[in-house]
Amino acid sequence: MSILEITKDCTATRVCQTSQREPVLGEVDGLEEGDYTDLSTSTDDRIANELHRLSQVDEDYWAFRGRAARGQSQGLTQYPAMMVPGMQAVLIKVVTGVDSRVTRVFDPFAGSGTTLVESMRLGLSYEGQDINPLAVLLCRTKAGPFHVQRLENIAKEVVERASADRGSKIEAEFPGLDKWFCAVAINQLSRIRRAIRYVDHGWCRRVLWTGLAETVRLTSNSRTSTFKLHVRNKVDIESRNVNPLETFATVVSDMTMRLNEEAEVLRESRRLTTNGYYRGDLEIRLCDSTKLRPGARLQDLLITSPPYGDNTSTVPYGQYSYLPLQWIDLEDIDEGAHACCLRTTHEIDTQSLGGLRRKAVQEAEHLLENSPSLKHTLSRLEAFPPDRGKRVAAFCRDLDRALRSAVAVLRSGAYLIWTIGNRRVGGEPIPTDAILEELLVAKGCRPVTNLERKIPSKRMATRNSIANTMRAEAILVFRKA
Repeated sequence: MSILEITKDCTATRVCQTSQREPVLGEVDGLEEGDYTDLSTSTDDRIANELHRLSQVDEDYWAFRGRAARGQSQGLTQYPAMMVPGMQAVLIKVVTGVDSRVTRVFDPFAGSGTTLVESMRLGLSYEGQDINPLAVLLCRTKAGPFHVQRLENIAKEVVERASADRGSKIEAEFPGLDKWFCAVAINQLSRIRRAIRYVDHGWCRRVLWTGLAETVRLTSNSRTSTFKLHVRNKVDIESRNVNPLETFATVVSDMTMRLNEEAEVLRESRRLTTNGYYRGDLEIRLCDSTKLRPGARLQDLLITSPPYGDNTSTVPYGQYSYLPLQWIDLEDIDEGAHACCLRTTHEIDTQSLGGLRRKAVQEAEHLLENSPSLKHTLSRLEAFPPDRGKRVAAFCRDLDRALRSAVAVLRSGAYLIWTIGNRRVGGEPIPTDAILEELLVAKGCRPVTNLERKIPSKRMATRNSIANTMRAEAILVFRKA
């Protein structure tokens, strides 16, 4: 059974009901139900003008150079290619400042939950989904409820229990265990896993699993300088002195502090109830975003950045997640999470956008009429080895399916904001932004504006074995007509 089959019926956690949102920036007054058609042009212009005004004030504004700090829960843990929190906040504020009826934010590729946190800080309801169980764990950790004092007490008990544990049972079993972990790490990670299982508070247990995931990243034999799985050399491994128990205690202490700070931010703006629950409506799904969801609640604003799937020249979210997920009880993440997602180091990436390449070129043929840019790109790649065209075709085929699913859950007049980079395949630039625009227009979405942002510090290698990595991204804004 594949991840696609497992997540065919998306599972979700709903935290609480929608509450009133405080106005943000300038509000559009006097709207009645169905007034979007009359105001669409003026709101489009206002959004475009405000976004470009920021660029005129500072031509490098969208690079967020020196303004990309990940404070409070935004810096809870590492994750590949995380979005800039401040940028997401500004984009959301601009749209909600023009269209005051935007109260529900949707992210079909939720990742580590950057958009989730910024939506919560602005008092908006949020729905996010991801095919990666680790991403879902991070989002649900950041969603609360913020029982931080209880977490602090439980974390101390877990560390004490793990330290006192003299058991020798190994709590993870997968090919390459001894390759990726030294004997000390295997023993101590097993003790931590056993100790976490004693915790009966669901949110606290998820926080602790998140802490264990970060501990695995820091104490495994995989190099931390890349998100791909690359084993350290023998000399490096033998010279390291790893202590997962100490690392876990430090990581969880930092996480507790950050979650407490996040709770204070939300409490000061009256976003939390007295018992630590977010006042808005939160829904986080372990879900394949290419699948349609009949009966889904309509959303007001889509804001996201899609992954690239299993590609040798891009970020491998699944590879990054493979080792941590081996040590986490998957049922604590989601009832739809199963061990088959860990059958290989590439399994999650294979099920992500562009991961399955069989018949990709044939299955993407119907897109060529709607996307001249894709047609031209595939034509250029015919001169290269066949796998080059298959990569692009597979990604665009799956992206189109995800667009179909995403647009279907947006109300008429809803806005869409996509941040996307134009990668290279075989040294050839791929105009992903143009392809995305053409596919969205074919689905009834109107371009509002686009921006370019330089990437000053995104955590990627400057080069890899395939090509130069991306130096800039495009921010594309659309409205569902």
